[in-house]
Amino acid sequence: MRKLVSTHLFRRQRLGPAQLDLLLEAGLDGVEIFCARSSFDYHDRAQVAGLAAWFSDHALPVHALHSPIYADEKDGRSGEPPINIADADHRRCLEAIDEIQRALEFCDRVPVRYLVQHLGTGGAEWDAARADRALTSLERIRLLAKQAGVSVLVENITNGLSTPDRLIAFLEQNHLDDIGICFDSGHAHMSAELFGGGGVAASWERLGARVRSTHLHDNHGRRDEHLWPGEAGQEGIAWAEFAPKLTAADVPWVLEVGAAGNGDVRECIRNTFASLEARA
Repeated sequence: MRKLVSTHLFRRQRLGPAQLDLLLEAGLDGVEIFCARSSFDYHDRAQVAGLAAWFSDHALPVHALHSPIYADEKDGRSGEPPINIADADHRRCLEAIDEIQRALEFCDRVPVRYLVQHLGTGGAEWDAARADRALTSLERIRLLAKQAGVSVLVENITNGLSTPDRLIAFLEQNHLDDIGICFDSGHAHMSAELFGGGGVAASWERLGARVRSTHLHDNHGRRDEHLWPGEAGQEGIAWAEFAPKLTAADVPWVLEVGAAGNGDVRECIRNTFASLEARA
């Protein structure tokens, strides 16, 4: 089991050596960098240089970049709409691609394997025009990623483009054979009415063959809470049933959780992975 953590954990903190040292000390096999400018401001040359220097000096690889969701420095709290590669406004699609390209420039300094990309925004209904705009944008993003030495993964987010059946159909019908899936357990656990997968087991059955990475977190089935696995109790994901599927697939286990409260982040990470391993 390859154990990784997304820096989503530090979404409300500026990402720097102190946070990365904690992840290194937790005994991880790698990290995913969450491109929220409130944490990792990929526009900030000084922060980019500092992170690049840290990764050069430490044996903790960057498994993936999570493509930006908001372009502002307040992670959407300014009221600015999210980045949307399926936007009805062609100009805004181009702006979204420009922002993603800016984030990919980090890969000039640090080797990265994957870019995790959302198709559209949460809660959006499916329609053919939106799917066409997503395809046009994704083809451009795929080219930019390839030039940076990175492969693209699309994520099963909670919208009409990205439910399991729609996502597989989108990839297969458009012959996007080199694009894999980042399987998000929390989104899969949410109900189909909320554009979730209607259950982790059913979503995995549909998507599993194309999964190359994961986002592991929990919720109570109604909101995307990014709880630690097991934190939602009986309303949460049945990890004892899901963990063996992850083990059999031999994909990275990437925690994409919220802050650890008052606990020691390193211990929370170690204990969470130990609990998942016991169920696998």
